[in-house]
Amino acid sequence: MSFSLFQYGVLALALYVAWSILQRVFASTALHNIPGPPSRSILTGNLSEFYDPDGWDFHKDLEEKYGQVVKIRGFLGAPQLYVFDPVALQSMLVQSIDVYEENLHYMRVYGLLWGPGILSSIGEDHHRYRKILVPAFATGKIREMIPLFYEVAEKARDGLISPFLHDGPRELDLNNVLNRTSLEMIGRTGVGYSFDAMTPGHEGDDKYAVTLKELLPTVFKMGMFFPFLPWASRIASPAFLRFLVDMIPSKTLHEARDMVDFMEVKAKELILDKKEAVKCGQLEVADDAKDVMSLLLKGNLQAEEGMSLTDEELVAQIGMIISAATDTTSSALDRSFHLLSLHPEIQEKLRAEIIEAPEHMNYEELGSLPYLDAFIHEVLRLYPPVAPVMFRETLQDTVLPLGAPIIGLDGSEIRSIPIPKGTALYVAIAAANHNKQIWGDNALEFKPERWQNGKAGAATERMCGIYGNMMTFLGGVRSCIGFQFSLLEIKVVLSVLLRDFKFSPADVAVKWKLAGIIAVPNVDGKVQLPMIVARI
Repeated sequence: MSFSLFQYGVLALALYVAWSILQRVFASTALHNIPGPPSRSILTGNLSEFYDPDGWDFHKDLEEKYGQVVKIRGFLGAPQLYVFDPVALQSMLVQSIDVYEENLHYMRVYGLLWGPGILSSIGEDHHRYRKILVPAFATGKIREMIPLFYEVAEKARDGLISPFLHDGPRELDLNNVLNRTSLEMIGRTGVGYSFDAMTPGHEGDDKYAVTLKELLPTVFKMGMFFPFLPWASRIASPAFLRFLVDMIPSKTLHEARDMVDFMEVKAKELILDKKEAVKCGQLEVADDAKDVMSLLLKGNLQAEEGMSLTDEELVAQIGMIISAATDTTSSALDRSFHLLSLHPEIQEKLRAEIIEAPEHMNYEELGSLPYLDAFIHEVLRLYPPVAPVMFRETLQDTVLPLGAPIIGLDGSEIRSIPIPKGTALYVAIAAANHNKQIWGDNALEFKPERWQNGKAGAATERMCGIYGNMMTFLGGVRSCIGFQFSLLEIKVVLSVLLRDFKFSPADVAVKWKLAGIIAVPNVDGKVQLPMIVARI
């Protein structure tokens, strides 16, 4: 008897359900003893709350009610851990990196979206991608990009804001301005390509720019699918997942599919055009090209045997870099300007410091403005753009050490947790950044003054993060390779726009929502940040 593709899918689902039930029954009793919120559903556990776009209160409860390691329930009640204990994070991200890998099922989803790249690989492949990419984001290379940062930021000032203020202050959607700025920034400095003329009425000139601009709002509307993505990847190949996407009668899901397909085609065109320039001698390996793609191609040509990337892998890296750099940095910029509008005294203090500085600053000068540095540290601490978690999974049985003991449900003191292979864990970025045992009793207050010379006075315990003793850019071998790029972009955009404009809240309620793992501003169901902008 032959089976149809659908029947194979049903059989795989039945086997997975049976396996999950057995896993739950025989899971480590130590995990069952960890405190956590009650499960809301036999099928989905706490995942509907965890992935709720408005689930900030649920995550706040996880931060404050249960200790620095919290048990939540996944599909069919499988125990998962939400972790922000500093010692435990050190073990997960630095000391035992071969045990705690990025969640394999989420990585398969990344691979389905972009192909084989740094966000969708483990082990030797990840090491190979990182070795090729890291030199392109080195400090020496990024500092050479600062003139391009200023050029794009000034285009945003002169083309996206100033033309609308001839008759006085006006309400503008700053999310649109900053999203276009971030895309053009990574376009010019990342791939040597201009996506956006950055003038009124011209945002539709480049289809890639429009597609990427619409991708995050589309993903935001797909929130209902997030809990099911890693589950589906357990039982299905990428080809079958693609089949499921095609079969599910969801206009939003199909729009996201078509966007990703188009972006892959465009990234391939950019790579092939650049490679052809190298082949024809228009871009020599020794040339002083400053964009990341040129540096990546040169590094790939000079890579030792067995380390170079295929065209498919190069396309995947570029697609991931463009998407990640645009969404995360524009989210951080949105939050920065939103906070400045809500705290006019901070805005005035920051503007005064910027006006006293040179109009065009070099790397050292940008790093020497203490209040600008403190403001950015505090924005990224209290409101990390990638929020609230990143994912990990144990590849073997292990023991997770704890810095602060927790009290189990049976009343016992727990100083370490035996964890079975295949357990899902969440690196709780926001919770670590809000931990009162590290940042003090005022950890949830927005206070740039807590920072001096890149250090927070109240911080009493060391975190393994690579920036400011916080977890915003993670730590270890999977830390963000582009964090210095992002910081410089934020500093340049703030220094350019605050010099000429004042930003005040519009008369609407802005709510921040979770679009996947990116925090976005929202008004009436749309991703936007209305703000009153006035010339100084």
